This record gives sequence, structure tokens and C-alpha cells, in this order.
Amino acid sequence: MVSRDPALLDARRARHVAEQVPDPELPMLTLADLGVLRDVEVDGDGTVVASLTPTYSGCPAMAEMRADVAARLRAAGYPRVEIRTVLDPPWTSDW
Repeated sequence: MVSRDPALLDARRARHVAEQVPDPELPMLTLADLGVLRDVEVDGDGTVVASLTPTYSGCPAMAEMRADVAARLRAAGYPRVEIRTVLDPPWTSDW
């Protein structure tokens, strides 16, 4: 069954946009490929909330990743974007 719920479709589209963001240090891979992009949701007021987990807590590229995801979502037509850093559970290559 195909969902026709506009909120669900919008969340899927936002996730698809965020999944295309390349890793700044390994541009042949996306943040989704690496498991850094954990979740993308659209809350009740239309804000896109993307959750990122760095590969380690002191990752120097985290600010760039946050900015890249936010910029890509805004360019896709999402004016309200929030990027959350999720440290627990920690990143693992098993994702």
C-alpha cells in the first residue's frame, strides 16, 4: 500500500535529500552510507530535524557535516531545519 499522508511523504523526501550529502573527508561516500545520518523527521510545525552521530566524539568535520546537511535541506525548500548531534548510542560500523 502506498502512503498518501503528506507529512509522511514530506519526511521521506527530506530524508532522501539528506541522504545525498557526501562526507567532507570521504566524498565518495554519503553520510548515510557511513551511518552518520541517523534519522530525519519533520515535526508538527514543518521543521526538518536531522540527527547525526559522529564517528567519534571529537570529529573535526562535524560542524561541516551539520552545515552541509542544513544547507542541502534548505536548498530543497525546507526553510526550518534543526540538526541534532546524537552521541548515545555511539557510532559503530555495524550500522
